[in-house]
Amino acid sequence: MLEEGKAKIVTDGVFYNPRMKFCRDVDVVVFSELKAKSYLDALAGSGVRGIRAMLEAGYDNVVFNDKNPKACEVIRKNLEMNGLKAEVLCRDAVALMRERKFDHIDLDPFGSPAEFIDAACFSAKRFLSVTATDTAALCGSATVSGLRKYSSFAIKTEFYHEIGLRNLIGKIAREATKYDKSLEVLISWAKEHYYRVYVRFKSSPRLAGKLYEKIGFLYYCKNCLNRTWRNFYEEPEAVCSCGKKFVELGPLWLGELHLKEFVSNLRGEKSVEKLLERIREEINSVSYYNIHAICFKLRVSPPPLSKIIEKLKEIGYEASKTRFEGANLKTNADVEELKNVILALQ
Repeated sequence: MLEEGKAKIVTDGVFYNPRMKFCRDVDVVVFSELKAKSYLDALAGSGVRGIRAMLEAGYDNVVFNDKNPKACEVIRKNLEMNGLKAEVLCRDAVALMRERKFDHIDLDPFGSPAEFIDAACFSAKRFLSVTATDTAALCGSATVSGLRKYSSFAIKTEFYHEIGLRNLIGKIAREATKYDKSLEVLISWAKEHYYRVYVRFKSSPRLAGKLYEKIGFLYYCKNCLNRTWRNFYEEPEAVCSCGKKFVELGPLWLGELHLKEFVSNLRGEKSVEKLLERIREEINSVSYYNIHAICFKLRVSPPPLSKIIEKLKEIGYEASKTRFEGANLKTNADVEELKNVILALQ
């Protein structure tokens, strides 16, 4: 017997990852705000996420699916143990999503979600939430794997978590536009070994076309750590101001990583609230700067992150910490201006 949130479950050998409890803690906070009319836990495993959605987020029309018959037995047992009733299916998730539509679909696979995203974008009427644990393919550590799964080119950079998150959202966005759907990102983050994204769809051929104003390429200079970006409708960049060639990364999502009005309404327990607060405070920019990487280039010691942010604001720039762990900041200052601030603080 395991307890998580208000749920009591048994696993009986079915996959259950206790390290993802934090993710599910955030889920119930987000789901409470979504108020979806129907919800498919497409790869349900033990059923803990869907059960918590019912017990803690007020979801009542929940469908659990897992192609493993043993998992379906466990889900039924767990539903009964929590005094709940719901539809439990033992189907291939892609086939199910091609046959039926749901207000909210959740993809939390063991591994890459890539093979499920197309069908989920077809089936989801309003909301889609996706977990990806194949971070190496998304962030540039496994470039060929990223090309195969997500049709996007990436290399390892010092802001790799943001590249990974934007690659995942970019894949969702491109698949959605095939079905005349636009999207907005409600909230997203990276933690430890996974990325998590929640999007809201809107059916409109016109808006689906305009979505490519927020999809494009990031141009990165390995020499001076400069970066810029262009959407599909803009002229590409080739050479950095330092004279070196840019590396073109993408296509990936260039838009917002969260919707301010949505996140402002969310409230959670202490650890969840800490993440939400970082997201609320983060300024909108396509990438972050890692202070240690810049200081290594400058051959100086890193000043306190708070001092750098304070100085940038003092001279008229926007600056903030990020939702990503580490000595990272976002700013509308370019890399040379940031370097000058760091040198002035030595």
